[in-house]
Amino acid sequence: MKSKIICCFLLIMLLVKWGYAQKITGNVYELEAKESKTKQSLPGATIYWKNTSLGAITNENGYFEIESPTTYPATLIVSYVGYQSDSLIFVAYKNNITISLSPTINLAAFEVVERNKSSAVSLVSPIHIETLSEKELGKAACCNISESFETNASVDVNFTDAVSGTKKIQMLGLDGFYTQIQIENIPFVRGLSSAYGLTFVPGTWANSIQIKKGAGSVVNGYESITGQINIELQKPDEADKLFINGYLNQFSRAELNIQAAQKLNAKWSTAQFAHISNQSWELDHNDDTFLDMPIKTQYNFLNRWKYSGKKHIAQFGFRGVYEDLYAGQIVSDEVSNPFKINVQTKQAEIFTKNGILFPSKPYKSIGFITSSKYHEHQSVYGLKTFNSIQKSGYFNSIYQTIIGNTFNTIRAGASLVYDNYENNYNDSLFGREEVVPGVFTEYHLEKKKSSLVMGLRYDYHNLFGDFITPRFHYKYNFTDKSALRFSAGRGYRTANPFIENAAVMSSARVVVVNQNLLPEVAWNYGSSLTHNFHLFNKEMTVDIDYFYTDFENQVVVDIENPRAVSFYNLQGKSYSHSFQAEYFIQITKQLEFKGAYKWYGIKTDYQDGLKEKPLVPKHRILLNVAYFTKFDKWKFDATLQGFGTSRLPSTADNLPENQLASTSDAFATLNAQITRTFKHYEIYLGAENITNYKQSSPIVSSQNPFDSEFDASMIWGPVNGSMVYIGFRYRIK
Repeated sequence: MKSKIICCFLLIMLLVKWGYAQKITGNVYELEAKESKTKQSLPGATIYWKNTSLGAITNENGYFEIESPTTYPATLIVSYVGYQSDSLIFVAYKNNITISLSPTINLAAFEVVERNKSSAVSLVSPIHIETLSEKELGKAACCNISESFETNASVDVNFTDAVSGTKKIQMLGLDGFYTQIQIENIPFVRGLSSAYGLTFVPGTWANSIQIKKGAGSVVNGYESITGQINIELQKPDEADKLFINGYLNQFSRAELNIQAAQKLNAKWSTAQFAHISNQSWELDHNDDTFLDMPIKTQYNFLNRWKYSGKKHIAQFGFRGVYEDLYAGQIVSDEVSNPFKINVQTKQAEIFTKNGILFPSKPYKSIGFITSSKYHEHQSVYGLKTFNSIQKSGYFNSIYQTIIGNTFNTIRAGASLVYDNYENNYNDSLFGREEVVPGVFTEYHLEKKKSSLVMGLRYDYHNLFGDFITPRFHYKYNFTDKSALRFSAGRGYRTANPFIENAAVMSSARVVVVNQNLLPEVAWNYGSSLTHNFHLFNKEMTVDIDYFYTDFENQVVVDIENPRAVSFYNLQGKSYSHSFQAEYFIQITKQLEFKGAYKWYGIKTDYQDGLKEKPLVPKHRILLNVAYFTKFDKWKFDATLQGFGTSRLPSTADNLPENQLASTSDAFATLNAQITRTFKHYEIYLGAENITNYKQSSPIVSSQNPFDSEFDASMIWGPVNGSMVYIGFRYRIK
């Protein structure tokens, strides 16, 4: 059945197992203030044992019963919408407990993450959600979000071309624009942001990142096909009062981040984020006359506010970005007419989030999210120019309540998405205006050992008509530390071929675009198994998943002809198989190991037949070792990645010296970082690509950039060799 379901919440599950089993009972109250003794019962609060599926929900009097854990010590997690979550550590059986929660609000969906792990897959959510904590993000320099997945197996990171220095992500083997990328459930990377958007969020701004595989929730829209990535930023009421981060690498890339947060009173808080980065050295280590890394300057600013009241919660803010990037050939005696690349970006955004709460009915809420964005993109690639302006608006309203009891939850709402594009490619003017109103509903059922989410949304696109999006998720806990999941769902998106494939602009290829490009439509089906266990007193986790993406229509990017890149509607089949197996073991309290293997099977019908997707390796492995001394005084981290061969497009029509092999080489890279922590600051030293592997001759016909065979987009491996960096983090809590 082609439906799916989704749920960003991680509500729990069970109450009882056998009538004779030993139970722990207690009550959950609201604590009005530290000096107050007045308490109010909290019906519908969620209680569960961390890393298990044993859980309960309080009744109308705030009372609960929950089965005792199988082993001690054990951590009991308590959460409630609109309140500060709490955790209690039990070293032995204890009954008749009292828990008080403070009414501090978090607008984002709450996800509990194992504190002693840098990343964890939830056993509670019916959706396969992996959360990367600050601890995981700190394993690498994480200059921006596109570089935050180097130690993660679920998201692939690759360079887009040999000259711009831009990195892109892939999920389930498909390009990042098939993944819905949001900042705190507000659309972020879409439209003109597709090529460079992830570089516009410094890594230090992120508090955590949630990776959701498969089609996303209907609440968040229709655009998710391979999954969702949600970035949670530092919160004004929780962030450090002052945080400063500095970074410098051997290629002259320098970055500075300054973040400040203030609690103005019991209800109001605010935070400011500022970023500046610059790379100014002209480097050409392989003597191909092209810059190894671009000359680039970026300014980035964010100001956000938060209001936390008893019946009303709100967030709003402003974000602005300016970036100027220069790449291409270095002017010299040998190069009088250089091939130049210049990309300039200006972006501004205003966002708001409002929530209405009902203290007497805590299961009920109404939320409103709005965003307005202006994005200006100007670019020159040799003799090609592409300039565009995107004006976007977003509105989403969400109503949540229960049906009968808290085991049956329903969310419903309406949304509106607006996009206006003004495009100019080589003096050819074209653009479009998209207006998409929509409605949705999503039902969440909790049973003793299972959880079900079913969602359906309807959107009307002013250019393409009806979008009907069903989605389904089901989870079954066959033990208290194991979760088996199934999912299915449909997704839609309208393509922006020029910006989404900006890498091919770094070539002499003629751009051929079908003027009647239809929306991309795909079904995604998936299954996963997550199991936590102890062996030889070592904590271990095994996570295995398989996802299949089947396109009804796709805007095919055809680079099989070395003289052209063609964009046209799919005629035939296009599908992706993705399999991943990951293993985690906490060898000691200070030593962790993670290993993962991935396999992709991706094929598309091109004009000359069904072929594997080029430039995507079939096999990948990731090995990560992390060691922490007592009190985290020293932290050591190393990540080895292995990449199998990938198919390369044919270059048989080129001159012999410009012809490539039919497949790429297999290779491996090694990254490592050492961090020394002090009371208020830490210093880190790291290196990337320690194996010093470099793709040979990454630019085809680099000596003749205006020749018809020139191509800098055939990238399947690292362009630069080893790189050393140093940095610091200073904070006042």
